[in-house]
Amino acid sequence: MYDIQLFGHVEVRTRGIRLAGDDFGGERPRHLLALLALRGEQSLVELADTLGITPATVKSDLKILREHLDPGTRGRDSVVIGHRGLYFLDPERVRIDVATFDALISAAAGRPAERAARPLTAAAFLASRPLLEGEDAPWAAEARAEYRAKLVMARPESAAQPI
Repeated sequence: MYDIQLFGHVEVRTRGIRLAGDDFGGERPRHLLALLALRGEQSLVELADTLGITPATVKSDLKILREHLDPGTRGRDSVVIGHRGLYFLDPERVRIDVATFDALISAAAGRPAERAARPLTAAAFLASRPLLEGEDAPWAAEARAEYRAKLVMARPESAAQPI
């Protein structure tokens, strides 16, 4: 299982190993991981447009990312799956803190305050560090704003949370 953390600095824990910073093979492979974890299935063109690089560079960086996440594993056995020009993370092998956050916010929606408190508190705890901390790309800033808004809309008194 791969535990992917996007709140705080991008980090992956798997098989007793912790990957962070340049452990992914550099900034672009780390950004690819973050984008796939945030947005789910993406085409080469979408990834290239977001990162401002060519699709060929995306392919090269995906290979580097796979080598760092799954050393010695063939591409088709990697947690980063590519199929017909679309790339995504194997949903059976990853847990992503942002997905957990989204599930907690959804669980609280429409509940009375006393029943919404527990999932909202758990979501606020997950979001206690800024999303994609230290990443200053425009797409990362947009994602931070999106998740800050999700938390604020779910619980207005949490506006001071540092997503």
